[in-house]
Amino acid sequence: MMKLWFPPLIALMLLSAPLISQNQTFKNAIHAKLNVVDYGLPAGNDFKMGQNFELAYLRNIAKGINIGIPLKLGLATLPGETNHSTIMSLDFTLRLENMKDGARTAPFLFAGAGLARESADVSDFQIPFGAGLHIRVSRHAFVKIQGEYRKSFTENRDNFQAGIGFVYMLHTGEDNQSKPDPVQPSGDKDRDGVTDDLDKCPDEPGPAAALGCPDQDNDGIADAEDVCPDEKGSASTAGCPDYDQDGIADGDDPCPTEAGPLNGCPDSDYDGVPDKDDKCPTEAGSATYNGCPQPKDSDGDGYNDDEDLCPDQKGPLKGCPDADFDGYADKDDPCPNLAGTNRGCPDTDLDGIPDNEDKCPDQAGKANGCPDTDQDGVADREDRCPDKPGSAGNNGCPDAPVSADKDNDGVPDAADPCPDKAGQFGGCPDSDGDLLADNLDKCPGDPGPTGNSGCPEVKKEVKERLAYAAQAIQFETGKAVLKSESYAILDEIVLIMRDNAAYTLSISGHTDDIGGEETNLKLSQDRAKACYDYLIFRGIKTERLRYAGFGEARPIADNNTNEGRELNRRVDFELFLE
Repeated sequence: MMKLWFPPLIALMLLSAPLISQNQTFKNAIHAKLNVVDYGLPAGNDFKMGQNFELAYLRNIAKGINIGIPLKLGLATLPGETNHSTIMSLDFTLRLENMKDGARTAPFLFAGAGLARESADVSDFQIPFGAGLHIRVSRHAFVKIQGEYRKSFTENRDNFQAGIGFVYMLHTGEDNQSKPDPVQPSGDKDRDGVTDDLDKCPDEPGPAAALGCPDQDNDGIADAEDVCPDEKGSASTAGCPDYDQDGIADGDDPCPTEAGPLNGCPDSDYDGVPDKDDKCPTEAGSATYNGCPQPKDSDGDGYNDDEDLCPDQKGPLKGCPDADFDGYADKDDPCPNLAGTNRGCPDTDLDGIPDNEDKCPDQAGKANGCPDTDQDGVADREDRCPDKPGSAGNNGCPDAPVSADKDNDGVPDAADPCPDKAGQFGGCPDSDGDLLADNLDKCPGDPGPTGNSGCPEVKKEVKERLAYAAQAIQFETGKAVLKSESYAILDEIVLIMRDNAAYTLSISGHTDDIGGEETNLKLSQDRAKACYDYLIFRGIKTERLRYAGFGEARPIADNNTNEGRELNRRVDFELFLE
């Protein structure tokens, strides 16, 4: 292989020599250069970058011909190895080049031989050859750019090197006096080594790389043009650092450590949403869905199928319908057509037993939903002895022998709920003549229907005033502070409570669906309590009042309209018997 390419290269160099005029005024020169090295590509592997530093002595021996002795020391990753190795080499080269005094540039060719040393016991003979260019910065100084290929006599040790450095021609004072310097007709006023005709800042010293202008960070970009004069950068980013080399300065790059096309950020799926903001970075989507594909919503209710508990039925409760708008999905609601808070069913008497299971839906109680004063498991309306615990087999009376009958009404005292008062209703009288015994009558002095526990029913006009109060009570926006115009309405409710002494008042707060559920629930509770506190302040006993908040769970109108939301923001008042 060596026999094929080496003779033609020598011939090319010898043929070129007569065409190049050599400056023989300054025969000696030195240079320093920094190289990047790759052993990977010549061996058929991936690029593996190393680096070395080079010092050399140059000597002119004839017109157009120089010799060079470069010494290199550096680090490189060798084929088959993962760690860097220290490489030192010493070469002898023959150079064809033009350093004619006054020339702005000087191209050159070179070839030679050298010895590379990997370790104390491993050496390698190599043939270096290549080309380069000198660029004059002063009469005696050049910037050097050079590319070099090194053919090795050892397997997998061929390598390519490229570098940039500085050449200086040695001279004496007599040399300077013997011939005027043609490249410095106007001198070097700022003494920075860049002649005034090449110096863009002739009155301020600066490096040659910045054309003689000040360059505080030594990045080759003059401070006047450098947006980041204290940090090294490149011309493409106006002198500012660009760590990921994507053409966007780190200060303007949202992803400074990752190169990417979207304002400096990567976009793996090319959907226009940068990976840092893309919830589906491997699937192309749109910004509307945070970089994800448009989700499927089969029933069109706004809930994606993967989150919709009822994907085939449109509904507001996690995708499920709620026919009675009580906050319980129809699939879980035993009373889907009746709004209620007890597992979705109404609980008129608020005793914890839904109306559909309550035998006394208008009277609070624990015996199948009915009152049970003596807590013997027999509802008062079926208990012959409602004030004395007994057994169901004895109609709620204690199992005791029948004996005395103090009131002589024909009912033995042991079974008589009213042993001291004669009566024809199971041993008890009916003082108000409403056909309900006094012991079962919650209003024994006022006649009322049996279905209302013997109490007069709430008048229609009272119910209308309570319904009016639900919308008329006003609070400060977003707060549970009563407005002054609400006091007169609450004072009416105080009078209603005094006129219906047997009744208890239920106060329930409600909101629209604007805002979070927890926030709305707390606001409704606080507003109900504000009314509760005012009524207590006005003399109503606490045992006659109940309050609760239901947030947005019990709308009475459509929350999608301003009018509907206004109706849903309310405090309901309801009289009931305990």
